[in-house]
Amino acid sequence: MRGIIFFGAITLTGCTSVALNGAETKFTKVDYPSVGAVTTAYVGDQLVQKGEVVEEKVLRVNSFVDGAIYDIQPGTYQQIGHTAQENFFSANGVVRAVLADPPKALVLSKKEGAQLCVISVFNNPYCYEGDYEVKTRVSERGTSFQQTLIYSGRVGNKINIGYREFSSSLARPAFNNDVEYDLSISNIIGYKGAQLEVISADNNSIKYRVVKNFP
Repeated sequence: MRGIIFFGAITLTGCTSVALNGAETKFTKVDYPSVGAVTTAYVGDQLVQKGEVVEEKVLRVNSFVDGAIYDIQPGTYQQIGHTAQENFFSANGVVRAVLADPPKALVLSKKEGAQLCVISVFNNPYCYEGDYEVKTRVSERGTSFQQTLIYSGRVGNKINIGYREFSSSLARPAFNNDVEYDLSISNIIGYKGAQLEVISADNNSIKYRVVKNFP
């Protein structure tokens, strides 16, 4: 791409210390929809959600960065540290030239339009332009946990609901279940403490009111 801004390759001026204080995380409580709200969902949609989501920042490199000293492979790079001015990410996926120093980390300033820099083991930065961005995703290292009910359609008087649990964005198959409810018996359906009043339903969508969400 690609020009390189070459800091400190010959001298040790412009060195960058790498912060190793971990990822910035954000805890968000999920409780959707609110009790009493009338909501419409479609087949495959989540009817109710309850839990806590832990999110973290990651660096997404969208296309190959071809540098004179280091190449940066496309992919997602975990955050390993941060300061008020910069975000630091894992260097796994960075390929060095034959005589280059091993890479220690990637750093991206929080300023708009900043270049992505590879930090060597001697704290020298080598900076490149490219197609990259900082994104937020559900943390694979956190303690996220969600319960949800999913609408699976209607056959005759019966509707099908799927129960799913997720831990750190991964489904927990042992706790998943699919349940069938007969609306000719009752239009109040429930699972694990969550209760819904079914107002109308067909094989495309369902209109419902939340009586209680998961405890």
